[in-house]
Amino acid sequence: MTIRSKIFMAALLIGALPMVICASRARAQETVWTTIIPKVFPGFVYTWRLKPGGSYSEDGRDTATGKAVQPRLSGHWRVTGRRMVLKQDGIGYVFDGNFIGDEYLGVLYLDGKRFARFCAIKGEAPPQTCADISV
Repeated sequence: MTIRSKIFMAALLIGALPMVICASRARAQETVWTTIIPKVFPGFVYTWRLKPGGSYSEDGRDTATGKAVQPRLSGHWRVTGRRMVLKQDGIGYVFDGNFIGDEYLGVLYLDGKRFARFCAIKGEAPPQTCADISV
């Protein structure tokens, strides 16, 4: 490789570096959890995208078809010790549970009343069943 080729390759790499850094920062700023609520919403998977400032967005899809089952929802989350609470904006849903590492298990409340159990795993892949999660 000639010196001219080496300089050209270095320039390409340096030029691409800001894009790589920006993409890494965007990923670091968001934590993804994927949840199921098997008793009341069987066959549906929900993905939460938690942002560092305490807000989150939620998408839901049918596992069989991949089609959306709801519009994108949003809300706020907070963590105290092992307890994490997600409260949706404009809807009376509150997810309240405990997590250890990459697993999160708890109770979904609707308008202050116990509605269902849920479980989630950190990342894009949904849990297969809540029975495997023991938080």
